[in-house]
Amino acid sequence: MKCAGAVIGLTFALAIHVEAAEIKVISTGGARAVMTSLVPEFERKSGHKVDIEFGTPGNMRDRLLQGQVADVAVAIAAILPDLEKAGKISSGTRMEFAASYVGVVVRAGAPKLDVSTPDGVKRAVLMAKTVALSDPKAGTQLGATFIGAADRLGFGADLRSRTKLILGPGSDVAEAVAKGEAELGVTLISEILPVAGVELGGELPSNIMPPTVTHAFLVSGAKDTETAKAFLDFLRSPDARRIIEAKGMKPAPQ
Repeated sequence: MKCAGAVIGLTFALAIHVEAAEIKVISTGGARAVMTSLVPEFERKSGHKVDIEFGTPGNMRDRLLQGQVADVAVAIAAILPDLEKAGKISSGTRMEFAASYVGVVVRAGAPKLDVSTPDGVKRAVLMAKTVALSDPKAGTQLGATFIGAADRLGFGADLRSRTKLILGPGSDVAEAVAKGEAELGVTLISEILPVAGVELGGELPSNIMPPTVTHAFLVSGAKDTETAKAFLDFLRSPDARRIIEAKGMKPAPQ
């Protein structure tokens, strides 16, 4: 009986091995902390493998438009019109995935900031000698958007005189603060929390800096649509929602 059980177990293991697949996922860097936690959980539950790459929104858009092969993409809403126009989004598969709010990043141990009002945000900026922001040349517009918000609120010139542009994703903005290259920075909360040596100093109100909404979809021409759809289904699951919240993003409404 033990021998028969062993044979059945081996057969089942072989069946899983044969059915296991690998999909390619390309994701915005703002979702890195979430995706690097979601992928291992999906792999554990499904037996499939996921090869994931990250990039800034502009970099992602350009790579997909130039024909990069992928099964699933996780992208911010701002680049979707270009992808849809080029036919890169498989019809009927696009779904809102999560939203990431914008926060102020400070060095670990620094006092929390009251940035709940426009005056509070202005005070925080004026207290800092240097403010790290993402450089638009890196393919992300968050830094430019914050400068635009500062212009509307009357402290744009003060912010510009303190700005240190970081040529990289939001995690590099947080790293600049960790290294002492800037006293504070402004970027997505999901890109602040994973970085050692820094803390979230405060969340900016959505009427000053609206959240960045991220969508997931099947890329047109995907090689393994069945496994890719299973991955999209997993992103809607209760387990995925718990991970999304734990990593500083907010799941899409159900």
